Amino acid sequence: MNEADGESRSASIREQWLPRVYANPEDDGVRLVMADQLLETGDPLGEFIVLQCAAAPDPARIDALLARHGRRWELPLGDLIERGATRFERGLPVAVRMSRDAARLIPAEPGPAWCTVRELDWAVVPWSVVHGQWLAHPHLRGVTRMRGVEPFWARLMGQPPSVHRLELCGPIGPQTRGRTAPADVFDILALLPNLSWLELRDADADDVRLCASSKLATKPVRFDAILRGHWALTVNPGGQVPMEATLVSERAVGTFERVLRAAEGFGPRGLRVRCEPKLDATRLQRLRRAASGFSRVEWV
Repeated sequence: MNEADGESRSASIREQWLPRVYANPEDDGVRLVMADQLLETGDPLGEFIVLQCAAAPDPARIDALLARHGRRWELPLGDLIERGATRFERGLPVAVRMSRDAARLIPAEPGPAWCTVRELDWAVVPWSVVHGQWLAHPHLRGVTRMRGVEPFWARLMGQPPSVHRLELCGPIGPQTRGRTAPADVFDILALLPNLSWLELRDADADDVRLCASSKLATKPVRFDAILRGHWALTVNPGGQVPMEATLVSERAVGTFERVLRAAEGFGPRGLRVRCEPKLDATRLQRLRRAASGFSRVEWV
């Protein structure tokens, strides 16, 4: 089979099988049948699918195929994504990062290639109501996680029914001083029908207070607030220990006190406190007072 015939045959196989893959993205059997037929034509996508579906994949070969063909395999996703940042699983895209151009372009209707995508990283791209409408498209029904969403734009997101894990880029609390627009973001996110995990990056102690006093705090939603290099808080209503707070830097003791007091708003149940730096007796006593409202505190 010459190259032209191989390309024509590959195109015919994709045309026949990709709609079935998109209709059943979790069915490995369908995509492996397509991969076997593509292998017969010498199409590298066939090898790539087989390798990523294998029990013992060959990382070096997978990386080589991605380096050579990855950009072409991203093309069906259109112009809204950052090229070269796509993660593939089982041979097809599952995670993409939106490009900066996504803020100024009117998004085209997402094609069927989006049916395999499970994660969107918005990379703090400014939103519009149009993006919220775009998210409601049936081809994005498989998106269960969104990252890099600014709090203000989260208010315009609508209610994508499949999203269960969402990462906001904070802080929120300091932004509410002088303007009230973002202050209701946690109440709005409480309306997401399947949200089970909310992550807040670059958080502030006020964010913990705002979330604890919102409608979201009454729902079985895991809440992670993190200020990298300083402190972290996890609220997990279904966990054996409902809350876990970690002090990472000795310099953040004062802020960490506020975090502990604010966390009590989620309910005075069990709390586990981890202190990575070694604290003197005075600072440790300050933290113990800040956590005194909890019914049970475990110090690690």
